Amino acid sequence: MLKTVLLVEDDKSFRGSLRKLLEKEGIRVLEAFSGEEGIEILKSDRMIDLVLLDLSLGGITGMEFLEKTREIAPPVIMLTAFTELENCIHAAGKGAAGFIPKPVKRQELMKLIHQVFDGRKCV
Repeated sequence: MLKTVLLVEDDKSFRGSLRKLLEKEGIRVLEAFSGEEGIEILKSDRMIDLVLLDLSLGGITGMEFLEKTREIAPPVIMLTAFTELENCIHAAGKGAAGFIPKPVKRQELMKLIHQVFDGRKCV
């Protein structure tokens, strides 16, 4: 069955690159440029299997997104240029299923995505 990922990323170029990568892997991609837009998409499309979420969004942050969507969101993998252990622990405490640093390596991202699709928490 076709899996769907909601990609919440404010960097248009990076978002486009990730969309292409995921679509090549046979994954349906929905895009949001802000946390607010991502929340609206989550509320309207219950067929989302995973959220890829930038930690440093304009408007509400990735952490705020996790707090606001904890009850309705599918698993969330955090994307960030910041790889400090404190951020990983904080994201895991808010319910993130995984955490991957930017720049994203295709093989690492796909391994993490498939672990989440298989029901394995990665943090």
